[in-house]
Amino acid sequence: MFQNWRRNLRKLLPWCLLVMVLSGCGSSLWQTGGLAIEQDEDWQQYIGAGWVLCQPDSPLSVMLWQLISGTVPVSPYQQLAGGFPLLAEKPGKTIRLVTEEEAFYASAFVPEDWQHRFEKIQELTVSQEVQVILYHTHNAETYLPTAGVSKVNGENGGVVQAADVFQAALQQKYGIRTVHNTTLHDYPNWNRAYQNSLLTAQQLLQSNPDAMAVFDIHRDAGFTSKEPTTTTINGKKAARIMLVIGANHETWKENLAFARQLEQTCNQLYPGLLRENIRIKETGRYNQQVHPHAVLLEIGSDLNTQEEADYAMECFAQVVAEVLQEQS
Repeated sequence: MFQNWRRNLRKLLPWCLLVMVLSGCGSSLWQTGGLAIEQDEDWQQYIGAGWVLCQPDSPLSVMLWQLISGTVPVSPYQQLAGGFPLLAEKPGKTIRLVTEEEAFYASAFVPEDWQHRFEKIQELTVSQEVQVILYHTHNAETYLPTAGVSKVNGENGGVVQAADVFQAALQQKYGIRTVHNTTLHDYPNWNRAYQNSLLTAQQLLQSNPDAMAVFDIHRDAGFTSKEPTTTTINGKKAARIMLVIGANHETWKENLAFARQLEQTCNQLYPGLLRENIRIKETGRYNQQVHPHAVLLEIGSDLNTQEEADYAMECFAQVVAEVLQEQS
């Protein structure tokens, strides 16, 4: 019986060694946290080579692969999504680790659930001057399904995170330098929020006189269902956006004209993303007297999720980019 066991072990040993060599066990080939490639343009070559090596040619190879790696041989796209490293075609070769921020993303590398990642279509030169200003009169507003509350008094809530996505998309996808101010304006006195945020808006414009648009970012409330404030864009749920204009100042029609440009472009690019028509408040100003392209944005309601709000902002960034491009 012992001799039979040794004979079987000798048969298995070459397969074990082969799998260990091909998988790069004990070498620098398995590097987690990023995509291991020598040159950005070679990723397809490595994927092809790795997938050929992983093909389940025989039941024994499948069994050994599972024994050594703990996984079932799958497409390299699935391996990447699961954080599993690729095989390189030259075992033992030193390769450098390319982080996600450095790599050009392909759709195959992006998980099915949205992860705030922006595909780099081309190298961008971000504008030297600030073109867009973001701030919050009501910083505490957040999203109940995600945060467990509708407001986080004394803190920056979900609307601030959504604006972070807005800023990142404007800069990383469209090269539009954007300032995002997170100064608390609604704490400790909620009633003075607009007075406080007016000072911030004025200071931001003094520092950035060439800004082309100013957005005060909020979220709505008072709904019993999220259906009116939710839509589907390219198969994903997004919070619907409302554009609000205050008409209680002399230059409000300039703000309205800019909002209508945003409305028209948004309806062309993302039908359904905007909720209702532009809301005009005759008794309000919303600090929009500080700039002819100042607009208040309501990103969904407190019944939307954070992810829905974030995705809405990623989409709306393209809208703003195209409108500003037309004006420049």
